[in-house]
Order: sequence, then structure tokens, then C-alpha cells
Amino acid sequence: MKHTILPLSPLLLLGLLTSCATVPKNATLVESREDVPSAEAALAGRLDKVQPGVTTLADFRGFFPEAYARAQRASVTAYEIAHVQKFVTRQDLNWQNFWLGFGSPAAKTVKQVLWFYFYQDILVQWGQPNDWPTAPDKIIEIRNR
Repeated sequence: MKHTILPLSPLLLLGLLTSCATVPKNATLVESREDVPSAEAALAGRLDKVQPGVTTLADFRGFFPEAYARAQRASVTAYEIAHVQKFVTRQDLNWQNFWLGFGSPAAKTVKQVLWFYFYQDILVQWGQPNDWPTAPDKIIEIRNR
């Protein structure tokens, strides 16, 4: 039994030294969390087809079938697209290589949301939630004369 363990020891050591950890399926390798592509960048091909004042709700639903109605006030309806991206940082991959030498580190997720506002079934604006104030700002000015 002792003789079979000794020949396997160099192979085990060689296996641990050769790093073969991989990025999980459907995940992106980035340097840091800030380097995860934005939803605008990830959806750029479809977002180029959407123009405020021109795009109808029917066209929009064709471009983004995953969008769903999120809110409605009077005749304005907001549709939401939630874009979820999986990623692994290079530091996570290096840690996996150093300690285990195989497998994949757990993928992290980031969720980015875009809202599309329609007035009478025509797109009027789009962007991230809370890009536009819901009520006008109040300006209070005190003057001494």
C-alpha cells in the first residue's frame, strides 16, 4: 500500500500546481464588479431600434418581449426590463486556482433595470428608474428689501 501512495504523490502535487479552474457557464470574467457591462451596453443592438416619439408600443413589444408593465399613472404606462448578468471576478478565479486548482468559483449576479415610458402608446422616454423626478422641485426664495 505504501508503494502505491508514493508514485501517486507527485501526480497529485502536479495536479494541484496546474491551475485549471474555469469560469462558470453563462458568466463573464471581469476584473471587478464595476467592470460588468451595463444593461445599455448588453442590450445595445435592440436599444438602437427604440426612439422616443417614434417607437410605438407594438414595435417595442416586438423588440423586447420580456418587458412587462410596471406602473401606470393616467395615460402614462411604464414598462420594465430587468437585465440580470452573471459574472466572476479574476480574484475569485485566482482564489479557486490557488486553493482548489479545479472547478469553478460561484458566479455572482447583478440586476440592472431599465424603464420605458409610453404616453398614448408612443415611447416618450426611457432610462433607469428614478431618472426623472415624480414631482417638480420647490424653490423657496426669501428676499429682504
